[in-house]
Amino acid sequence: MRPTTLLLASLISALALSAAPPPASAAAPETSTYIVQLNPDVRAGTRAAAETQVASLGGKLIGVYEHAFKGYTAQLTAEAAEKLRQTPNVLTVEQDAVVTTFAQTVPTGVRRIFAPSNPNLDIDGVDDVRIDADVAVVDTGSDNTHPDLNVVARTNCVTGVCVNNTGTDDNGHGSHVAGTIGALDNTIGPVGVAPGARIHSVKVLNAAGSGTLAGIAAGINWVVQRASTIEVINMSLGCSGCSSSAISTAITNATNAGIVVVVAAGNSHANTSGFFPANHADVVTVSALTDIDGLPGGAGGSRLSCRSETDQDDTSAFYSNYGATVEITAPGTCIYSTYMAGGYATISGTSMASPHVAGAAAILTAGSRKPTNRAGALAVRTKLVSTGNSNWTDDSGDGVKEPLLDVHDATQY
Repeated sequence: MRPTTLLLASLISALALSAAPPPASAAAPETSTYIVQLNPDVRAGTRAAAETQVASLGGKLIGVYEHAFKGYTAQLTAEAAEKLRQTPNVLTVEQDAVVTTFAQTVPTGVRRIFAPSNPNLDIDGVDDVRIDADVAVVDTGSDNTHPDLNVVARTNCVTGVCVNNTGTDDNGHGSHVAGTIGALDNTIGPVGVAPGARIHSVKVLNAAGSGTLAGIAAGINWVVQRASTIEVINMSLGCSGCSSSAISTAITNATNAGIVVVVAAGNSHANTSGFFPANHADVVTVSALTDIDGLPGGAGGSRLSCRSETDQDDTSAFYSNYGATVEITAPGTCIYSTYMAGGYATISGTSMASPHVAGAAAILTAGSRKPTNRAGALAVRTKLVSTGNSNWTDDSGDGVKEPLLDVHDATQY
């Protein structure tokens, strides 16, 4: 809090003036970022409605969204937010919240899901087949100059406003996710589940791997605006105990537009029902498997090459969330993939399991198989689940054994 101007005291004598202590100035009302969801039937244009509402409340408009949902983000006082909740065309007013990546550590997952066994993927160390699909990586950004990634577009939505052709991966998480999805089948680094898939880098998280719901709202809006091009969204992020009606609507509208939304379950060894957006009804929620040797059978022992902990081969990862909300599991422990600044790294987490499934979804939606509506997107989710196998040990204790991702069948993938 800063004092305004220093006031001079009244004249004490004809020879001297004494400066009075500065009075306490009135504190400016504190503001926060709010995500505002408008009635989709509002007659005025979204931007016009947003500008009018925010101006009348003395706030500051940040971003306007018209594709994934009708609404905006704005800096408002708590009092203004409460007034806005009473406005007839406003559905929800939600204070922004922080979300983080679901990552700690990285695995041998491509072999464990039998991708090399599928002749359609032609995984042979020669970059002669690229999967004809587009995947949005909503994350910390993806290294657009990495020689092992096919990044075709990028945008930075961290502030709640997406700025195209900007946003570098200054954390590494998003580049790692992108590599598991679609690293090129060539002579360097790893190969992705869907080699050469086109990556759309949507930066919503900062260098520390954290961001806000407002950034995610903007990012999903950017993707849904391009639903005619993008088949899959991967979100290896989330928060515990938080929720957002606006982002829930955005995910539903992404699904309605034919986009398959894949989300990491979370790394808290807790029931996924308490984590958002993993608990959303329309997403494909992915738990993590510990696979040590890239083979079925559980014969790989318990020593983890990238961690100090131990975890038995072919079992539920010790950190993975679980529960009935999870649709499918995939390798997530000690995964080798691309990283920022043209590098490579080994990391673990459900964040690393989710992109295996996103890559599989890219295969299922490639070329002429692209979904264009809700039924098509959910049919892909059904196919991912129905083609999985049960050749693993679920020791999470939840009593619900989800299938393990399996892409070996060339008649399906």
